[in-house]
Amino acid sequence: MIKAINITAAVSAVGLGLFGVASPAAAESWAAFSRSDAVVYLVDIDALTPVDGVVATKMARVHARGEAMDLSHETEEVMVRCSDGQSRSGATVTYGKDGAETDRYSEDTPWEATPAGGIYGAIKSFACEEMRPQAARFPTIAAFIAAGRGQ
Repeated sequence: MIKAINITAAVSAVGLGLFGVASPAAAESWAAFSRSDAVVYLVDIDALTPVDGVVATKMARVHARGEAMDLSHETEEVMVRCSDGQSRSGATVTYGKDGAETDRYSEDTPWEATPAGGIYGAIKSFACEEMRPQAARFPTIAAFIAAGRGQ
């Protein structure tokens, strides 16, 4: 019996350790902030925290219409420097209908002035002016899709 308790405790400790390592990366809160007839744009609200003067968050592009089983979408890392109002794109990841990653590439674009308005202007407002989309939040893109894509 004592060995079983020790093994269970060890397994629990390892499980908790893995959970602790995985949970910060998994902490997401997606909110829609723009929509066209074809695409809904979402931003990860939980990632809008400045580090060394740069806010790096993820933006998602999701088909505005489709079956709940179609999890295809794209995420893009967007970095904003509030001190000079510049932004740039980082890695972009595409996901197929099953939600599995299909492609990943890095643009490593130079820092450029962020235009007022538009998608990147909105992200700059979220990052630098602490504005937030007034939309429901979802823990994953799949949850957003399952909830009807914001419609």
